Amino acid sequence: MIQMYSRRNFLRASLVAGTLLPYGRMLSAVTGIKSKILQPVIHMTDLFHPHGDPDDHFDLACVFSLALQGMIELKGVGIDYPPAFRKGDPDIMAVAQLNRICGLNVPVCIGSTKLLSKKDDTLPDLSRRDSVCIRWLIEMLEKSDRPVAITVVGSATDVAIAAHREPELFRTKCSGIYLNSGGSHQSDPDMLEFNVKLNPVAYAALFDLPCPIYWFPCWHLTEERISGEWGTFYWMPHKEAFENVNSSIIPFFWYMFSQSQDPHWLRMLSAMPPEAEWSKILKERRGMWSTASLLMLAGLTVTKSGKIVSAEETGENVLFRMEPVKVQCEENGHMVWALTDKPTNSFIFHVLDVAAYPAAMTKTVNTLLCAFPK
Repeated sequence: MIQMYSRRNFLRASLVAGTLLPYGRMLSAVTGIKSKILQPVIHMTDLFHPHGDPDDHFDLACVFSLALQGMIELKGVGIDYPPAFRKGDPDIMAVAQLNRICGLNVPVCIGSTKLLSKKDDTLPDLSRRDSVCIRWLIEMLEKSDRPVAITVVGSATDVAIAAHREPELFRTKCSGIYLNSGGSHQSDPDMLEFNVKLNPVAYAALFDLPCPIYWFPCWHLTEERISGEWGTFYWMPHKEAFENVNSSIIPFFWYMFSQSQDPHWLRMLSAMPPEAEWSKILKERRGMWSTASLLMLAGLTVTKSGKIVSAEETGENVLFRMEPVKVQCEENGHMVWALTDKPTNSFIFHVLDVAAYPAAMTKTVNTLLCAFPK
């Protein structure tokens, strides 16, 4: 049963655990204000070319937009090693393309081919090339002068192994893991969300780590493609997402959507898509999951009208928030959770206005895409 709690207790717990980040501020694209203190971020994703699902490229573009605007310090991108059923390889080209568009130099690395078999596994026998992403994660935390936020929008494998190898480092240098996986409710008790199925043991292991876990369930009801109170999913019409977007970012998405095999990924950035083909894309819609987590790690939130504002705003117009939660997750990926007013390191995403959520989040993505240069 879900346990209710007072708003005062939630705010107190949130501030202590870091839900309302000290980096909270207005988005520079909206107000022109930039922070002198940036949240360091590592983005862990299952990004492939040809793509598995285009939402990953939208997520990457949103992360780069935040970095471009001086809202986060993007330390790097880790890409999952592709499962056998994926036809694409890690899309290091997409990272290179956005680096070029933004004038940034964000590094990228490839994850492990091995999976966890038990929650506390450290996989000590991994080869040097198979452990490069794990070692890189540890190095990024060690070198950072501020705690690092880590997004997980694919498999949890590399983050879980790194944390098991260096738990004290994650306790002191990880400001939070923003976990985009799982479902808050399910009609079929044996059904697992896609990211969880990639490595259920690693997913379960994250909830036992000594750093804050901000859980963004992909589904309110697993695999039901409708927005709900305790899930991040929303439908995003392409036409609205790309409205008034500057030309520099369009070729990036065209290269992805067209599943281009042209090796000239750099020169393709100066080639606009054929009008007829782009018109077809604009008529489609895209399932999206991770947008809210990318904003919240930057100390931002969204109003019910789709305006990006500081996460310090807590009025009735705020679209979503994080709630303190007690979680028990088994190695098979199944979990039981309940809200709590007791001290906790785990928080769950909560949509406060389900009806307003899809349109507001679509507007949010459009705002971020419009920040790219002409």
